[in-house]
Amino acid sequence: MYLTLNAPDLARPLFRAIAPHLPAPLERRWRLPSQRGGSGLPEAVWNDVQALECEERRQRRLHPLSPVEQDAIRALRGRQWDGLLHLFEQRGISGVMVWNGYRGRRGLLTLAAQHAGLRVVQFERCAYPGFVQAGLGGTNAGAPHLLGEAFASTAPDPEIIDWFAATQRQRPKRGLLGRLSPARRNTDSTPAALPDRFIYCPLQVAADTQLTVHGGWVEDMPAFIGAVTEAARSLPSDVAVVFRPHPSCAVGQAQALQHAAASSDRVRVIADGSSAALLARSAAVVTVNSSVGLEAFAYDRPVVTLGQSFYGGRSLTHEVQDQTALAAAFKGLGDLSFDADRRRRFLTWLRDEGFQRWPASAADPAARALAQHVAALMDAEG
Repeated sequence: MYLTLNAPDLARPLFRAIAPHLPAPLERRWRLPSQRGGSGLPEAVWNDVQALECEERRQRRLHPLSPVEQDAIRALRGRQWDGLLHLFEQRGISGVMVWNGYRGRRGLLTLAAQHAGLRVVQFERCAYPGFVQAGLGGTNAGAPHLLGEAFASTAPDPEIIDWFAATQRQRPKRGLLGRLSPARRNTDSTPAALPDRFIYCPLQVAADTQLTVHGGWVEDMPAFIGAVTEAARSLPSDVAVVFRPHPSCAVGQAQALQHAAASSDRVRVIADGSSAALLARSAAVVTVNSSVGLEAFAYDRPVVTLGQSFYGGRSLTHEVQDQTALAAAFKGLGDLSFDADRRRRFLTWLRDEGFQRWPASAADPAARALAQHVAALMDAEG
């Protein structure tokens, strides 16, 4: 039997669609089990849980947890941990499926399953509308299958750039099943006040696991804004920096953006228009690890990544590991390069193998294909 949590909202229809095609029954639970009297959380597990909880609260600008709150959380997670280990044995659970799986209840489920020696298939959104990530070991930069050279032998689809660009223009709004909705957004609007030459710097959602887990040397979005603003001093004199606030989040960003714009005449903050329009007009893209960095491949733009990303390095992007390296990249802006052929191979491989089709229902052939992919992961050796 497989086990999953019915969360978040967009994951429930996905799990419901593939359940009939899995080789074992899928138990979908609404909450974690709880059991008193067990051994409780191992110290190393509590350290991981506590670190992620505290970092998420810091990025969301919430008050730090008091000792009393930390004790309460540890007691709750300890009972849930013992309940999960008992449930795994009682129900004969052979594998776990989880959305994201890095923090909160789903993070604890992942850690408990790994502790018990169970396979955990983790799911997450991806940059291709109508597709989903599904793999072992993590998502995005934590997904081993996305990080290697498997794509290098893939024959590049000559139409992949046009296909990818078209999917971004047609990207539906997020929300309940948003990626399957036919709703369209206007992606043709271009802000009127764009500089002639600029680096596009898209901001990301505060406390997203892309930052809390894979952010690397950049702690959060204010730190990113500060690092880019500082490095902008090294840009050629005719190049500006354009920050675009994330449409779904402004936590902790407004003050940092105001300070950046006031401290440097190189900095612009542009909230209107579309990301696609900014990509099309930009000289390069700088990001921690936003999916916009991958979308820049469709516009043949150089990409500088500051954090860990599944599309980083490998002649696909220019990775920088500290402030000095970022300043050097800005100073040598005209020398930033990438391998266009390898990018096309990578995008083709993501569509054909790296990502999976998101089924609309159990009757969708993609549901059976995804279920077979999950089953293969559960049964894989190693």
